[in-house]
Amino acid sequence: MPSSIIEEVTAEPIKAPARAKVNLIAWDPESPAHVERMFQQRVACGWNETYVKKWRGVQREGKMTLQWVVLSDNDPEKETKLAQHQLKYPREALPIIDTATALGGKPRTPSSQSFIPVGHISLDAESPNPDQADAEKGLYCITTFYISRAIQRGGLGRAAMDTIESEAVNEPLCAKVLSLDTLAKESTNRNEMLAELGIDLESLSNQDWYERRGYKVWRYVEGHIQHRDRNGKVWPLDGVFMKKTVA
Repeated sequence: MPSSIIEEVTAEPIKAPARAKVNLIAWDPESPAHVERMFQQRVACGWNETYVKKWRGVQREGKMTLQWVVLSDNDPEKETKLAQHQLKYPREALPIIDTATALGGKPRTPSSQSFIPVGHISLDAESPNPDQADAEKGLYCITTFYISRAIQRGGLGRAAMDTIESEAVNEPLCAKVLSLDTLAKESTNRNEMLAELGIDLESLSNQDWYERRGYKVWRYVEGHIQHRDRNGKVWPLDGVFMKKTVA
């Protein structure tokens, strides 16, 4: 399971509009519609879509708690945001159905309601990186965090993090500490890569954004991230590992 969440969610101001609201709905590894939509979103965010097939197995085993980010009915700009998302990603315009019968290895009752996901996020019980996830200790790793590029910077990233942090301390996970890894703000190739991808160099870095949320750097690894862009170019980038106590 890849653990890096490099630039999948471009850092947004910590004081983004409080009105942005989201719900999280479990990804169903048994549903062809859920699997296909996840593949489409991984292509859209520019990360490795080939992992989706592997995720089906680890989601079934409860080692991954991958969930869709869905605009809440309480978000007054829901319809506008949905229209922006669907315009940019017409293949994601059709709703899918809440059918997942398990999450985190525990039974779950699906609502059978339709929804249109605008992103996804996971809490993992295992990680290839040392000391980043250990379910027995209540340590879980936030991974594969993505918000539709059509509606980023509207407070949705913050809303998704607020939601997953508040839900993590409850059943089925009962998390005590959350971890993540992301692009180091002082990475040698960061500015060059962002410039080539057309991302504002003056924007708040992901590391700064997570630090303001209470995550603290505990490890710095040179060349941790090997990011392949859409042109096939591989960017060796430095990463930081961060943790936050939530319970």
